[in-house]
Formats: sequence, C-alpha cells, structure tokens
Amino acid sequence: MARLLVGLPSLKGDIQKYKDRFDLVELRPVDTSLPRATTLRKWRKAVPPGFVFSVVLPRVVGELAAGKELDEALSTSLEVAAVLEARCVVLQTPASLRPTASNRKKLAALFERLPAEGVVRCWEPGGIWERDDIVATARAAKVIPVLDVARDAAPPGPIVYTRLRALGKSSSIGAAALERVADRLRGRREVFLVVEGDRASQIKSQLAASLARKPDRSTASAVVRPTMPMPNTLVAEDEEQ
Repeated sequence: MARLLVGLPSLKGDIQKYKDRFDLVELRPVDTSLPRATTLRKWRKAVPPGFVFSVVLPRVVGELAAGKELDEALSTSLEVAAVLEARCVVLQTPASLRPTASNRKKLAALFERLPAEGVVRCWEPGGIWERDDIVATARAAKVIPVLDVARDAAPPGPIVYTRLRALGKSSSIGAAALERVADRLRGRREVFLVVEGDRASQIKSQLAASLARKPDRSTASAVVRPTMPMPNTLVAEDEEQ
C-alpha cells in the first residue's frame, strides 16, 4: 500500500492542531508572509519526523525570467526549505510558459539549481501543455510532474505528487471518483496529495480506506484509462533525485 501523505495548499491555524489532521502542508515563500527562521525551526520540531513540508517556489521563479529578482526569490525559498527540512520543492509555471524547446531548456536549467539529494523536485505546469508532453519534459529534467489524478492518469513511477482540484472544490464527492483516484494511485511507494477546498479531511479518510481495500477486478474495465499513449516509466526516485 502506498504511503499516503495528505495536506492543504496553505497552513490553516496552528501547526500543532494541523499536524493532528494532516501529514503535509505547502508553504509559499515570498508570495505569502512566513515567520522568521526561528519560528520555522519550531514548526519543524513541533511535527513528527514523517510530516512533510512542501515549498512552492514564488511566481517570479516560475516565470523563468533570468535576473536578480528570480535569483533572490529562489535563494530565499531554498533557505526556507533548508530550515524546514522540506521533503518537496514545487515549481509552478504559468500558462504563458508554452511548450517550446527554449522553455524546456529553461526548466531544466532551473531544476539544476535545486538540491537533488533527499528532495522530491516537482513541476506543475499551467496552460496548454498536453499530458504526454508534461511527463516527457519532467522525465528529461529528472523531476516529478504534478497532475490532478481526479482528471488525468497519474504519471508512471514510484512517487506521485498530485493536486486534487476537482474533488476539493466539489460540493459532493462521488464514490466512483474516489475509487478512480485510488485505482490510479495503487502500487505507488509514496503519494503526496494536496487537496484544494474544504473537504480535505473527508477525502483523506475515504481515500485511505479505498487504498486499503483490494481493487475489484470484476469492475476493472469500468475504470477510466488514459486515451494518450504513456511514455516509458520515469526514472526511480533514487536515480532522479
């Protein structure tokens, strides 16, 4: 069974109470106000060793426009990640960053500036990127692509970092949708799952229960499968990180 780590895209309330409900939290240096390093160290000590801090890089970094502003924002973010002993670092790129050869080179160059040892490096593109192009570009950069597995098949590989937008904002959560998500996550070693909206606790418990059950092979044909061809399996974490 996959190690399932569920959390929110920002810290809600006190870290002491938050850690009792969730296993992960995303933090956004520069773009949002964060406490000083002394308080961040207290946060790290306040949570269990397995609790995951995920640092989402600032928007200016995601724009990939070389210059002082990017350099300073990246430096600040990596300092925060180091203090928190962040397990994940996520680069979100805007819709304006189109799937061109030049932008792929910029992505690869940016990820070379991030620590690889002990960190899960992730890329979450916006805009018109197709799923197979996202997976191939991420594989070339040796990072994990971030998709919404409620909508798209999870990328191949032992680790999945996903953001559930559709389920998190839905007024009701269908059992079929959760089973589809669970089916796409089965067999993975580690799943980092960020839920947008106010139903994260419910989704966490329901999804954990679904993953704990063996899949019903008699209904396997009803599971939605990707319509696009899947690229070769991503390099395992030990190789790509």
